[in-house]
Amino acid sequence: RGRDRSRSKSREARRVDKEREREEQRRKEDEEERRRQIEDATRGDRTVMIVCLHHKADERDVYEFFSTNAGKVRDVQIIRDARTGRSKGLAYIEFYLQEATLKALALSGQAIKGQAVRVQPSQAEKNRAAQAAKAAISYTAPRETPLRLYVGGLTDSLANISEEELKKLFSPFGEIEFIDLHRDPYTNKCKGFAFVQFKNASEAREAMTAMNGFQLAGKELKVGIATSDMQAGEQGPALALGGSGATLDSLDDGAKAQGPNGVLGLLKDSSDRLALMQKLQGSSSASGAAPGGLRPMFPGLAGMTAAVNTNPSSTIVLHGMFNPAQVNLQSDPEFFNDIEADVEQECRKYGSVLKVWPDQSSTRGDVWVRFTDVASSTNCQRALDRRWFAGQQIIAEFTTESAWAATVRS
Repeated sequence: RGRDRSRSKSREARRVDKEREREEQRRKEDEEERRRQIEDATRGDRTVMIVCLHHKADERDVYEFFSTNAGKVRDVQIIRDARTGRSKGLAYIEFYLQEATLKALALSGQAIKGQAVRVQPSQAEKNRAAQAAKAAISYTAPRETPLRLYVGGLTDSLANISEEELKKLFSPFGEIEFIDLHRDPYTNKCKGFAFVQFKNASEAREAMTAMNGFQLAGKELKVGIATSDMQAGEQGPALALGGSGATLDSLDDGAKAQGPNGVLGLLKDSSDRLALMQKLQGSSSASGAAPGGLRPMFPGLAGMTAAVNTNPSSTIVLHGMFNPAQVNLQSDPEFFNDIEADVEQECRKYGSVLKVWPDQSSTRGDVWVRFTDVASSTNCQRALDRRWFAGQQIIAEFTTESAWAATVRS
């Protein structure tokens, strides 16, 4: 009996020891979790962003520079192109101590690998607020319905337009479900109109607002909400936007508000269209870019004013692609070849590119680009105008054949 009591006490002691071990393990895990949460909360305050970084500078160059001049560096991340691995001129540096970030900010204007960099806070609070707002929207936003647009004016010089070219023209505004291009069965030319259906109605309305009255190959496009009688017949009634006295259907509730000059749901002329685009862009149109170098809220509106006021062509010139004062061909003889490759890779997203030519004598950092068709160059101009590249703002403009011939050397 005494032996049984001894065994029982021994089992009880082992059970108590295991319970203490589990409790200690839980305590350590809780402390580790709290430490990790505190570290995550302060990481943004211990991080700075580097802009205008030399494209040949690697993580070791950045690490050694800031370790020597600011403080102990915990991590360096250089933002690179996913396909080519080329640096985009941006980097994030995380320090162990928050005091080191203040010293790092004072280094703005110093040179890394022969090129001056700009050091700025990582804007962690803004990023956290934006992520929280995005998460809230993702839970509350209702699912949008598709919306079909009528595109008219596809005659004469646009009679041979293809579905692919129409897609390139309208796809910057959002996802397109299908395009219905009506052709003559004998000539295979466009009958003058087509239908473009967007997956989301809001994106379709953005496209309608921006593209109605757009000048393409000397023809003015007429874009509006497609109605059932339009799709049944050869030529529909007056368009929902830009028509002569037409009213909007029930799908276009957002466009029933007063236009810039007090006209219900109608844009009478090009000045009304420009006023509405400026109103939609808000402060972005006044400054030329959204805050922080981000693209405007409506993807198709960037550079639309320039596209309306000038005649689109298959050639464009990109100003601000490089800083001539910082070009040193002795230390970087492949500089212009790298610029040419980067620009060609980006421009091919919008269509077929025939030639890219960096103007080495330009004082504005110009790169000239020729596309195979006007639709591709129009999409590229609209997408790249007012964007930021390696810390500089790009200005994308259409140019003429005479200017191309006088400037570009083969």
